[in-house]
Amino acid sequence: MANNNQTFIAYEGPSLYDGSPIVVLIQTGSTNRKTGDMVQTYILRSDIDPITASRTGQDKAICGTCPHMGKPSDKATGQAIGRTCYVTLAHGPLGKWKAYKAGRYGKAIGHDAIRALGLGRMVRLGTYGDPAAAPMFLWNSLVSAAKGWTAYTHGATNPAPDKIMTSAETAAQAESAWQRGERTFRVIKGLDSLIKGKEVLCPASEEAGKRTTCESCKLCAGASVKGKSVAIVAHGISKGKAKDMVD
Repeated sequence: MANNNQTFIAYEGPSLYDGSPIVVLIQTGSTNRKTGDMVQTYILRSDIDPITASRTGQDKAICGTCPHMGKPSDKATGQAIGRTCYVTLAHGPLGKWKAYKAGRYGKAIGHDAIRALGLGRMVRLGTYGDPAAAPMFLWNSLVSAAKGWTAYTHGATNPAPDKIMTSAETAAQAESAWQRGERTFRVIKGLDSLIKGKEVLCPASEEAGKRTTCESCKLCAGASVKGKSVAIVAHGISKGKAKDMVD
């Protein structure tokens, strides 16, 4: 298995959302306090830096129809207007893209090489970007010998509900997904929006007392987990804006 915090190129090819060129980077460890020491994955435009992609709306190649992308801007710098995604582009995504363009990462190509990166580890599919943007064979290989994983998609059709949580912003969206046999991860305004009997508050969230980390929790693995869906109160740098978008 690779040493902790090494990063590898696992896919370079067309986005399954719009055909634009993307790259999938796999980092073998993390110091993220909420997730714990999980294998991290970044889904990026390979030809455009993440901030420019956001500002111009070209991040749809890696974010699909996610409502948190914001609206394209005609400014020369900065990100999309009204972007509510909790991921800070100038941190992990931009740093990863710059290192990729500088040729600092080796490649992990083929089932065996990708499988080895997730061997015995917890894996985060889509640290940044929607895993539905990349071929499912990649994720199947990465988690094939993993201890577990987390994964979320805003795609209108969940490509692998047995592995990926369906992201929802409203109760109606969640109910529709449940009727299709999917489990959801929903951002909510406050604790009174939690649908009792159907949803559980994210155990790693501040409101739940940060009882655990994603590495230990293992709830967000789609329908492979026979449990309630998961909800979290809007958080991060854009939590005020995000609360305006959800139930």
